Amino acid sequence: MTKPKAVTDSGDVQAAAQWLATGGADRTKAAVPQLRQQFGLTAAEAVAAIRESNLIQARAH
Repeated sequence: MTKPKAVTDSGDVQAAAQWLATGGADRTKAAVPQLRQQFGLTAAEAVAAIRESNLIQARAH
């Protein structure tokens, strides 16, 4: 039996987090729909990308 893959293990989630952290998103619109459209993420993956983006931004300061 294999262990389920964590949401944050996805390369797409990491790419989306980096895109969001570096200002790729339109800040006047909701992030989840943008991430879902741009990267084909599920809602849970989009939320994980937002969390990871926040960590990336926090490490930068």
